[in-house]
Amino acid sequence: MPPRSATEQLPDAILDELNQRLVASGFAGYVALSDWLAEQGYQISKSAIHRHGSALQASMEKSINRARERMEIAKALGGMTDKEKASLLEASEMVAIDQMMDVLESLSGWEVSDKAAIIPKLARAIADIGRSATGTAKWRKDFEAEAALKAKTLAAAEATQAAKAEGVSEAGLARIRAALGMVA
Repeated sequence: MPPRSATEQLPDAILDELNQRLVASGFAGYVALSDWLAEQGYQISKSAIHRHGSALQASMEKSINRARERMEIAKALGGMTDKEKASLLEASEMVAIDQMMDVLESLSGWEVSDKAAIIPKLARAIADIGRSATGTAKWRKDFEAEAALKAKTLAAAEATQAAKAEGVSEAGLARIRAALGMVA
């Protein structure tokens, strides 16, 4: 495993300030940041700061893109039926699993210690998605069962009204309810 970068060894307060300065400067001005760190008592090259800044910028862009995706999903969910929402959630779960499998496949070039650190996290994420998928499937099944029951109850009520209007006896109504699977 390669040694930790110089920026990773900075105290949290200095690293936080460096990150704030990087963002404020638009991820530029590495010479000035190197000079500022020297004033703080840390000798870090502009190249090391650039590498750190590039990684920070990529991480921030990734987070921003994920937030945008979540907002788009939330907007899409707003105008959907419950069945459409369940389908979208199932599709999202499948995409997440595919992405995690891609990460697992890319581990072939990693050091053993790096693999050991990431695999439990990926396994946990896959398990979380599995639980989510199970919950979504259960919710969908319960929703569909409830919708079917409501439709059957409504049909039975309408049939009962129509039968009463035609003079069908209570015994006849009970037989109709039994045939429809409704308990009287």
